[in-house]
Amino acid sequence: MRSFLRLINQKRLAVLALAFSDLIFFVFAFFCAYFIRNAVAGGIQPIEVYIMAMPVSFLILVIVFYFFGLYEQKIRINGMSEIYTVTKAILMSAVLLMAGSFLYKYDYSRGFITIFIFSAIFFLNIGRVCVRILRKWLIKHGKGVTNILIIGAGKPGRKLAEQLGKYKDFGYKIIGFIDDNVNKQKAGVQILGRLDDLILHIKLHNIDVVYVADSTIPYERTLELMVDCEQLKVKFKLVSSLYEILAGKIDINQIEGIPTIDVSPKKAFGWYKFVKRLIDIGFSIIGLVILLPIWLIIVVVIRLDSPGKALFKQKRVGKNGKIFNMYKFRTMGKSVSLYEKAPQNANDKRITKIGKFLRRTSLDELPQFINILKGEMSLVGPRPEMPFIVKNYSKWQRKRLEVKPGLTGLWQILGRKDLPLHENLEYDFYYIQNQSLLLDMVIIFKTVQAVITGKGAF
Repeated sequence: MRSFLRLINQKRLAVLALAFSDLIFFVFAFFCAYFIRNAVAGGIQPIEVYIMAMPVSFLILVIVFYFFGLYEQKIRINGMSEIYTVTKAILMSAVLLMAGSFLYKYDYSRGFITIFIFSAIFFLNIGRVCVRILRKWLIKHGKGVTNILIIGAGKPGRKLAEQLGKYKDFGYKIIGFIDDNVNKQKAGVQILGRLDDLILHIKLHNIDVVYVADSTIPYERTLELMVDCEQLKVKFKLVSSLYEILAGKIDINQIEGIPTIDVSPKKAFGWYKFVKRLIDIGFSIIGLVILLPIWLIIVVVIRLDSPGKALFKQKRVGKNGKIFNMYKFRTMGKSVSLYEKAPQNANDKRITKIGKFLRRTSLDELPQFINILKGEMSLVGPRPEMPFIVKNYSKWQRKRLEVKPGLTGLWQILGRKDLPLHENLEYDFYYIQNQSLLLDMVIIFKTVQAVITGKGAF
């Protein structure tokens, strides 16, 4: 409960304060512009005409501000950059408003718009300066402080702590260091514990941000630390070039010349999931109905080529570890065990004659449209893995189970079967962290290309 309240207080409240400030000063700028225009030239339409347009105008402003990053949940160190961005966003909003008024033949005073632009730039920036002053006052009194833990007490970690220390007025508070090398205590650095104690100290000290400033930490260990922080809703940042080992949404910032990389998971919006499901249903119905004649032909050919059922099902692990039956056309002999290791090349003697063709053209995957229609799989996502492999997953590897498995995905189009399924989780991580309809469409398009060319398939 305390971490939830901390999340609300330090993040959501800051955004609400900015939005409230924008609303108040937007209204103030609006009425100032109207009365100035009326006092200077007169003859302006009744104020009711403009009041009716205020809700739409403010909504457009908020949307533009959002896309300009003016409601991001972070402290803006450079106040001048915020003023510049606010000014650009207001000008963009004004252009959209004038374009909308022209299309809908909405009569308004050009002089009013001109005065409103300048008054909005002035007053909205004044409002944000007030919010900034209030934030500093709260931080001075211990509210909204960002508690920081640094992994690595070596030179990069100490340099980072030194630079962050310059921003105490912005709420940055260095709690201490985590390092397996206890000998660094001699350098006068406060080491709270070892890497294995990270979760303990995050909870104990209400940590908000963890920085990794030790390039000697192994690849898999860094991924595990990232997953630990993500589960605790703690920001995970990397110093120097460590970001090259991770697949995710990377936001590179600089703190006095020190590059820091914010590895933050991009959570899929509800509308994306809804539209994605509609696309899955549409494509699966097409695959089941339109391709039915091809299905029948494949079934007949498989039965003529070798004894055994044409369609087989296999236990796979889906979203959140749920087990389901995945369907495929049989491409190997009847005597082959259901859960044997998949073929590594096209010359595998277990593959039947027709099986080679089906695997090369990916026609053996068609029955998975049944899984997609049932909601067990999606068109795009990580490939579903077998339970005995998932059982041995480490904590960071289980991250691929956060989304529905897919008929196709990034590693399938980049390497197809040239790449071992369980050794290419980085592609799955990238997809999970960067889900979007555009990415899905690109993967589907590339999959069609790969299937036609047969690249990497066997």
